[in-house]
Amino acid sequence: MSVGEKLWAEVPRLRKIWEDLKNVGDDVLRQFSTPQEFIDWFKAYADPVLQFHYVIGHEWGATTDVDGVRSWLRQGVWNEWAAAADVAKMVTEYRDLIDTEFMTMLAQQISDEGRHLYLRSRILRAFGGSMEGFQPIKEWVELFELPFVCAPKNMKFFQVRATSTLQVVELTSVYHHRGVHDALPKNRTLMEGPYRSAAVMLQESFREIEDDELFHWSIAERVWMKYAKDPEAMRNILDCAAEALRVSTEARVRRVELAEKKAI
Repeated sequence: MSVGEKLWAEVPRLRKIWEDLKNVGDDVLRQFSTPQEFIDWFKAYADPVLQFHYVIGHEWGATTDVDGVRSWLRQGVWNEWAAAADVAKMVTEYRDLIDTEFMTMLAQQISDEGRHLYLRSRILRAFGGSMEGFQPIKEWVELFELPFVCAPKNMKFFQVRATSTLQVVELTSVYHHRGVHDALPKNRTLMEGPYRSAAVMLQESFREIEDDELFHWSIAERVWMKYAKDPEAMRNILDCAAEALRVSTEARVRRVELAEKKAI
């Protein structure tokens, strides 16, 4: 059984988590006396999904080969561009709906995503790869379209819903990147082959990017701390956060599956 097949077999057991998050009742939400209690509850409830993202990264990092890295990185380069484009769209096309308190943080995220794009592109070249002929995986296209599908469903809570989509994806990325970072040193095919220096560069990049993603996730935490003060706001958060957990999980497993087949 391939790594992709093993990972897909695990996805059904996680579906109940994001399905239940979308249907949490007011009786539960009223129990949170502060936004911090709500944030802590969300992270605990979503933890099995977050841990699975670690597993996705670890399984891929431990088993991939050079051709698999090239394929996987091609999607990664596009993802950084798409993330920067998403945040830029939020602060330009929807600027009247964004709390000015968070504009500087979102601008920093755009800068971070641009640096990640450069970093991943450089590593792709070090592995002898390029973006020639690349077409993004449809699940990742769906993922980066999701903020502008989910957030406009309630314009009163546009920023809350948008950050509860994109920044929750960033939280899953933190766990995913930790998994890859921890697994790569065990991959002898990469670490003892002719692309060792590129493999070390790849491993080190995950620690750097993870630090940025923790900051990006903190934007959602800060938004939630300010606005998650009643069941209505919390329901709007969970509606988009649950979708972000679902689509990011499916997109990451598909990426591993296709990278194994060198089909990206």
